[in-house]
Amino acid sequence: MSGAELLLSLAGAVTMMLLSVIAYFLKLLIEDTRQLSGELAKLKELFIRLEAEQALLKNVLQRTRSPPV
Repeated sequence: MSGAELLLSLAGAVTMMLLSVIAYFLKLLIEDTRQLSGELAKLKELFIRLEAEQALLKNVLQRTRSPPV
């Protein structure tokens, strides 16, 4: 095997390893993005519930503060 063939083989192996590492990190990034999407949906639901509870408490407080007629 000549020096040029050895150099090309080594360059190919290094390129393959780098592409494998990039693919691995892209996989992790996609998984994290999906997980964040699920957590965002939960936060939106919680926010809606808290808004409804806050409106209910505000209504109750307004009723107790209003002077009797």
